[in-house]
Amino acid sequence: MSILVNSSWINPQIDFLLWIQNIRLHVGTGLDLFFLKATMFGEFFLSTLLISVIYWCIDSRAGVYLFSLNSISLMFSQLFKMMACVYRPWILNDKIKPVEAAMRFASGYSFPSGHSAIASSALGGTAFVYRKKIWLCITLIILILFVGISRMYLGVHTPQDVITGILTGFVLIFIIDTIINWCEKDKNRYIYFLIGANIFALGCLTFILLKQYPTDYVNGKLLVNPQRAIYKSIISYGWTMGLLNGVMLLRRFFDFDAKKGSIATKCIRGLGGFTCLGIYLYILDEFIFPKAHNYIIAFIIPLIGGLFITAIYPYIATKIEQKFAKK
Repeated sequence: MSILVNSSWINPQIDFLLWIQNIRLHVGTGLDLFFLKATMFGEFFLSTLLISVIYWCIDSRAGVYLFSLNSISLMFSQLFKMMACVYRPWILNDKIKPVEAAMRFASGYSFPSGHSAIASSALGGTAFVYRKKIWLCITLIILILFVGISRMYLGVHTPQDVITGILTGFVLIFIIDTIINWCEKDKNRYIYFLIGANIFALGCLTFILLKQYPTDYVNGKLLVNPQRAIYKSIISYGWTMGLLNGVMLLRRFFDFDAKKGSIATKCIRGLGGFTCLGIYLYILDEFIFPKAHNYIIAFIIPLIGGLFITAIYPYIATKIEQKFAKK
């Protein structure tokens, strides 16, 4: 952590954020809404919904790649956050005044930017898959840049956070592509990849649970609550392990093909999936997470959600479609 918050290293970045903040104050709140919308493209749930469309309705092979990429990107970004324990810009320097609405998704530690990592993996990975569609690729790359800029404009991340997040996603684009291509040559290899990914994820969780975290107070207030950061990490690993296990197991043991069916069938398949997922997320937000702060629940409930998205729902949808096709 020392080099990341060394004054000679961090001060120029704080000065840069203060310069952006000065522009924001002169412009007024006009651009705040734009960048709040832009930053949404780096949220894990939105990227999961976008990838679900591809996985359920367009190209299941591409969905396998994108879910694997996005999940592992989140694993690494959460691990790096908990390893480095770098405080947010407004903690490093009290002159930084972030946009209040952006702080809802800016709890915990700062380095690297999870939004930037997710944007570069999900949007960058999609651009990589559809790289022959030039205008789509250009649009997606611009969105990635806007996500990174938005994190700094809103005052919730430093340049080092954003750059590291984007680089994490971009590096994994090529690593995961190589692994998935290797697995496609012999689908038993998906099981080997899955075993390795689960061992890695459980190792990360063990580290996160056992690590000692800073407990710095200012005016009697704890700067970052480590327990909340741990809780958030466990939820993230629950989602990623559910998505990964589901997508790998289904790819190995069941012939789910998003390309099958008419346009109407694909639309119904997508609508059904989003309806079920929406109900599930509503129950989580309203009734489970607000009342339960148990680590086991924080892991198992998202795990089930991830399995539903990548394995349970595609399996059920395929069986229903096959039944109607026979009539």
